[in-house]
Amino acid sequence: MLPLMPSTFLDVDPRELRLPSASATVDPFKLQQPIARFGASTTGMPPLWVYEGSDGVFVLSNGITRASRIAKLAPGTLVRVEVVGRVRRACGHLPKIGDILP
Repeated sequence: MLPLMPSTFLDVDPRELRLPSASATVDPFKLQQPIARFGASTTGMPPLWVYEGSDGVFVLSNGITRASRIAKLAPGTLVRVEVVGRVRRACGHLPKIGDILP
């Protein structure tokens, strides 16, 4: 990993965010509760934390369930992400949230 950098905030489509290799799926049971509680609303939702790969794609670090909820219930809605760092490797091979949602 590269040295820490000042945080950058962006609005992105959650379906384009990559999942870290350790969690290549979204747990449907874990997703059910926030869907019931918050629906498709992004009101008050904290920014998702992402790392930027050397190829420019964003990999989720924190907020997989929130990103999945919005991607599933409100396609095309942008979410706020905070780029918390960069990694020296390409991450384009990792699965997108949009690829794993039904």
